Amino acid sequence: TLRVERAELEAGAAERSGMGAEPQQQATALTNVEAERRIAQLKSQLTTLTGALATVTQEKSRMEASFQADKRQLKQEVEELRERLVTMTTQQEAELHALQQQLAESRARIITQQHEREQEQGDHVQQLRELQRILQQERDLRQDAELRLQDANTTLLMTSQAVDRGVESEAHLNQVREERDELKRRLQAAEEDQKKPDPRVDELQRELRELKNHFQKQIHSETRKACEAEERARERAQAAEIRVAGLEQRVSELSELLGSCEKARQRDQQTAQRLRDRILQLDTENKTLAIAASSRSTSDLSIDESQLDVGALKEKLQRVKKLLLLAAQRNPDQNIQDLAETEAEPGGDRASALVYQQELRQLKDEFERYKLRAQVVLKNKNAKDGCQAKELEEVRDQLSELKEKYINLRIQSDEAEVHRCRELEERQQAVAALQQSHRQEVERAEALHRDELLRLEAELHKQRERTMALLDEKDQELERLRAAAAAALSRDECNEAADVDGEPGPESEGDIVSQALRRVAPAEPTLLLYAEQLARKEVEVGGLRRHKHRLEEDLHQLQARLIANGERHDEEVTELRGQLDKLIRDQSREGANMEYLKNVIYKFLTLQDASGRQQTLTAILTILHFSPQEKHHVLRLQGATWWTNKR
Repeated sequence: TLRVERAELEAGAAERSGMGAEPQQQATALTNVEAERRIAQLKSQLTTLTGALATVTQEKSRMEASFQADKRQLKQEVEELRERLVTMTTQQEAELHALQQQLAESRARIITQQHEREQEQGDHVQQLRELQRILQQERDLRQDAELRLQDANTTLLMTSQAVDRGVESEAHLNQVREERDELKRRLQAAEEDQKKPDPRVDELQRELRELKNHFQKQIHSETRKACEAEERARERAQAAEIRVAGLEQRVSELSELLGSCEKARQRDQQTAQRLRDRILQLDTENKTLAIAASSRSTSDLSIDESQLDVGALKEKLQRVKKLLLLAAQRNPDQNIQDLAETEAEPGGDRASALVYQQELRQLKDEFERYKLRAQVVLKNKNAKDGCQAKELEEVRDQLSELKEKYINLRIQSDEAEVHRCRELEERQQAVAALQQSHRQEVERAEALHRDELLRLEAELHKQRERTMALLDEKDQELERLRAAAAAALSRDECNEAADVDGEPGPESEGDIVSQALRRVAPAEPTLLLYAEQLARKEVEVGGLRRHKHRLEEDLHQLQARLIANGERHDEEVTELRGQLDKLIRDQSREGANMEYLKNVIYKFLTLQDASGRQQTLTAILTILHFSPQEKHHVLRLQGATWWTNKR
């Protein structure tokens, strides 16, 4: 537009130069005024551009500040997430280490208690042997003392009787002294023999251990049998329920099938009854038609030719035609084409008689066909009843086959249950392998996330450097524009002071405007580049936010997994503690129960009376939880030599 205006001004100046001097001066003045107006307009445009650049600079500063704030916030959130992840990982490792340490301590405690228990059992066995040895020694000493007392009494009696016999008494006294010495030697030998271990005690202890092992094995076997019996009972109950459900379903199907067969039989009976009624009706109609035909034939033959009436014959013929049509409707197979042919032929009395005879034969044939058809229907009914019986027999055969199939299916279901248990174990192993692989994948994903985070931070640094370089470039361009605008204004003022002619002024003014526009024009691609950089930065910020959300989701998943693992570890620790407490209780109870069992068996082995042995046997049966069959068997054999043989 400036060039066009400049061209117009130059054209106006050229036109005005051809005029007189006075009009030329007026045109020059107008041109100067227009140039001043244009310069003022350009100055206002330059001011607007300067304000726009200042606005862009402020917007750039604001966006850079927001970008830096978002970047700092993202860094802070990433650091917080890292710290939380490291804290939770450390906490989980500490808990796992503590649990492992507790488990190791529990195992060590169990092993120590087992060793202590074995040591206590060894001490108890040794004490038992020592007590048995001491008891046997005391018994022998008591018996020896009683023997010595008896011998002393006998000796005293003999010495009192032999007071009168001095020499004999002295000899007898010497003999008694010798016997006393012999008894002392025997006593010493007996004491030495008592110091030696008695094989009967070892045998009793061995029998006691064998009884203990036998009772423990029996208890374990009975417990296992009870568990297996319960499992088999549950399986039988489930199989019985499934079988009952299948049989009920099959019974319902068979009842529906029998109901449908009964309905079909009733329908067949109704159809047969309708056919019988129809046959009777047709028989009656055929008889009526035969009687009517015979009467008509006789009457027609007896009629004199002079008494023939065409109208009456036509009426009779119409009645016969109606009867034939009715019979043809009831028997569609019958063809009445012959009737039409007879109608088309003109004839006299003989033709009518032949027609009536033919109709009579047709009616008789039709009646025979009806009879045959009724017989066929009856035969079909009987055959259908036989088919129903056959179907019932087939249904029974199918029922037996279904029972066999049910047995086979039950066997197959048992095999499938075993196969399913095997598959379940394999799947559990596969799940463990998948959990391990998933754990490894999570670790790889965390490593990839860390690498991606480092890469994004490097890209952020690069983007910041590019943005700073772009801002520096914009600042330099703004400085250049300000310098160019100031130089253009100074040149314009110089030109206005130097040139007063008017024509060179507009040319210099146009040059200044064109130069300013050319200087301002290169800033437009720079602004576009800046807008593009801002858009790219927004996209990258959005990507960083999405990545941050993904990291947060991964963190939440890891937290949930850690919580689940912690709960599982707590459950395992609780279960292990319960097992440890149960083991401790069992061990403590085992000592008490074994001590009580030892006392009861010892009492049973040493008792002599039958009532005491019976009471002790009842106590043993109660302690060891004998079943009613086992109790009956033991009580039945108790009168024989079973327990004595055990002794």
